[in-house]
Amino acid sequence: MFLGAILSLMGAAVIDTRLATRAPPSAFSPSFAPMLEKVLPAVVTLRVTGEAYVSDELKPETYQVTRGRLAPSKKIFRTGGSGVIVDPERGLILTNNHVIENATDINVGLSDGRRMTGALIGRDPGTDLAVIQVQSPSLPSIPFGTSDNARVGDVVIAVGNPFGLEGTATAGIIGATMRSEVGFEAFEDFLQIDAHIDPGNSGGALVNSGGELIGINTLVGGRKGAAGSIGFAIPIDLAKSLMPELIANGRVRRGSLGLIVQDLQGEVTIGGRSVRSGAVVTRVVPGSSAAVAEINADDIIVGVGNKPVRSAAEFMSRTAMVPLGKTIQVTLYARGSERTLSMAVMPVAIEHVPKEVPIAAGGLGGLKVRDILPGNPLYGLLRGAQVHEIPTHMLSPATGLEVGDVIVAVSNVKIGSTLDLIERIEMAGAEYRIDISRDGVPAWLRVRR
Repeated sequence: MFLGAILSLMGAAVIDTRLATRAPPSAFSPSFAPMLEKVLPAVVTLRVTGEAYVSDELKPETYQVTRGRLAPSKKIFRTGGSGVIVDPERGLILTNNHVIENATDINVGLSDGRRMTGALIGRDPGTDLAVIQVQSPSLPSIPFGTSDNARVGDVVIAVGNPFGLEGTATAGIIGATMRSEVGFEAFEDFLQIDAHIDPGNSGGALVNSGGELIGINTLVGGRKGAAGSIGFAIPIDLAKSLMPELIANGRVRRGSLGLIVQDLQGEVTIGGRSVRSGAVVTRVVPGSSAAVAEINADDIIVGVGNKPVRSAAEFMSRTAMVPLGKTIQVTLYARGSERTLSMAVMPVAIEHVPKEVPIAAGGLGGLKVRDILPGNPLYGLLRGAQVHEIPTHMLSPATGLEVGDVIVAVSNVKIGSTLDLIERIEMAGAEYRIDISRDGVPAWLRVRR
């Protein structure tokens, strides 16, 4: 009887196993393989050789000899990344600016074994986008999707060449949209993803479950060159809006709506509605689109381009992503009611009131710096605080600073504004390092309190 019971149980197990093997494989093993078979050929490998300046220490005792000129050495580098073929007829490839920056040679490799030379067409450091071109027939491509409809929880697949391992795909979900103030680029509006990406994935494709391109992978864990569980991608709708400018002009020409704004502090009630975040207008530039639209100080901007504006930095990023001459919708609260305006981005220069580093901060106390705003030739090229005026006690050879230098980091921490600079200086120790850029050449110097 006992043996019979065992045989009976074994028989039941056999029946269950047979039933399982008869079930359609797709019912138990959903696969992205058919979709990726179409996507992978359009994601290319980029091998880049370039030449970049070495950041040297700017010593006060040698300042009078150099007279403000920097003559650092250069080094040859080799790096790699990914790219996405988006226009097979013209051979256009989207990638990241940081992948091809300072490149002297760009080698493009396809999954079918073809190798060819890529030519740089245009780049935008402000959003970390670049377009290169190859001359080759029968190129594959990925169809464009839309990133504006991306939702938290949507399945995404990151495709690229991490650590030189070609044709790698990782799956995850969108963890957040409209991520700004990450601190990586001047203008940010990232998709945050948990699909694992690593160095070499930069410039690769972010696709949805249907194989449509919705983003360009750009960084990991909030900084370049570090593996992590959080990744960021440039939304494809942003890339598509900037591509014509990059192709036609080699860069993105930026203007302004003519507004100086600051963060909304606290909660206000307008027309019976509570407003907790936005950008408060502090100044309107005469002759600008904002002046024509009769926007006034204390108006509160809550949306740009059908997206919410939650801070002053987000307002600046949203408007900076609109090429010169294009129009954009702006939603604001003015005089107790909501207004939505269509405004043109114009070549309007904004003069920013310089800020003084507090004397109590020591070291750089008394130095006057300003933000890099529209109208400044460095707008969109550099993030940091530009030296506006040097007090007498800091003139050479006391320091090596020059008017026009841009302070880009304090104690190896990047800064994006004058407020960032002052905050970092106040946190620094008795001696700290500042990194600067002078006419595109990097240097660094020691500062003592």
